[in-house]
Amino acid sequence: MSKYCPEWIFGVFSAQTSKEFLYSNNSIAAVARKYANAISERYEDVRTEEIMDVAEKILQFLSEINAGDQAATYINDYIHYRVCFEATGSERKLSGIFSSAFNPEKIQDYNSDKSFRVFKATVFSIRNDALPKATPGWAITDVKDIGWIGEVFNQESDLF
Repeated sequence: MSKYCPEWIFGVFSAQTSKEFLYSNNSIAAVARKYANAISERYEDVRTEEIMDVAEKILQFLSEINAGDQAATYINDYIHYRVCFEATGSERKLSGIFSSAFNPEKIQDYNSDKSFRVFKATVFSIRNDALPKATPGWAITDVKDIGWIGEVFNQESDLF
């Protein structure tokens, strides 16, 4: 039985790859590998190149819109929105009695083009105040029931 990563997790890890690349001395490949390995421990394998592709598109897009110092804020606002809200705008329930947002998908619902389009649309909506922004100082580890995702965010990237 197939166990694919939910698209929102793939998108969040891809965006975080961009952010970590901007603020660390690690290569984008090293950061992407950390997240690809974390996903692959729980779901079907995700290639490092898939995450790198989205992360590179995100960085290019942020450059095109002249995000400058706001780049990390846009990424953080995107991560906040994807973690806390469903695509419909309703609050995301990370855990429940019968299901969890972490449950694997039966079919692969993510790819680099789709995840990048979602990032781009979310950033435009955030810039137009159509979607909620993260509060200053917000971190993914502040989210109740974020579990292993928060742990992965806090891990150092392995250079090798």
